Amino acid sequence: MSAVAEAILAKLDPKTRQRVQLATSVDAEKQKTPSIGLNLALKGGFGYGRQVLVWGNKSAGKSSFCLQMIALAQKEGKTCAWIDAEASYSAEWAEKLGVDSSSLIYSPAKTINDMVDVAVKLMEANVDLIVVDSISALLPAIYFEKDGDELKDLQDTKQIGAEAKDMTHAVKMLNYSNKNTLLVLISQQRNQFGSMHASHIPTGGMAVKFFSSTVIKLWSSEAEANAIKDGVKVGDKIIEQKVGRPVNWIIDYNKLGPPNLSGQYDFYYQGKILGVDEVAEILDNAEIMGAVQRGGAWYTIGEERFQGRNKALEYLRNNPNIILELKEKILNV
Repeated sequence: MSAVAEAILAKLDPKTRQRVQLATSVDAEKQKTPSIGLNLALKGGFGYGRQVLVWGNKSAGKSSFCLQMIALAQKEGKTCAWIDAEASYSAEWAEKLGVDSSSLIYSPAKTINDMVDVAVKLMEANVDLIVVDSISALLPAIYFEKDGDELKDLQDTKQIGAEAKDMTHAVKMLNYSNKNTLLVLISQQRNQFGSMHASHIPTGGMAVKFFSSTVIKLWSSEAEANAIKDGVKVGDKIIEQKVGRPVNWIIDYNKLGPPNLSGQYDFYYQGKILGVDEVAEILDNAEIMGAVQRGGAWYTIGEERFQGRNKALEYLRNNPNIILELKEKILNV
């Protein structure tokens, strides 16, 4: 601490002194995501005490991505909560992704007010990580009769900007209440039509993005040609089926580091692997960083050579010690 700063702090009254600190002490603890590449780009992951927006198209696995992040947080002893606005939470699927449902706090929510009320109280109770799935499904107050829970007739709800207005108030209240909680808001994408062409933006209005320290876009193609296929046992037969898809990510907005960094991981929804494929991402990032050499279709891992990515992945899955070595090299670059 410099002598000047120390002298200034010493002059402050006790109440103000409790609210003032040196900037060097403002260093958010980071929560790892399921994607090693994204963690590297974010210098560790999402920051606690911050709001994060995760948005994208419906096939990108946004909810599953966040469930896997909860599983990682729970392993580190964090208390987590899931606010379900889509009525889509499945304990069976969550547990397959590593979530301990018996330790996960769950709350349904239908309105923006419901979500804010629950989230604020969970923050006050020092819950470490809260995921809202999704803000796109939450109804604004205009849909309800005054001072009641009864829905209005549809023709009485057509007020332009009602959802964005309520969501603006919501994120302001959440930002004010948040001290140490990592709040992750999931949003679906919608089309924005301009003068030349349509573009995709998250729902909820600009305030959601403004109050988020990090905005991540996940998107994936549903085209048959882009699907990951493998043999799946159906009865007594092994039938080739779609088991996953590549998912692209981009840091759309970032107050804590560089934006516009991007990458890709494989996501599986059935078969031997579920969720983000860590081994495949280790291989791809090791190649980018030079820990694995690739020439055409051939991969060289240490003294071993393999023709094709699938053969290289098979070798890694059978040699966990090599996976750990490559992971350490990636993380220490």
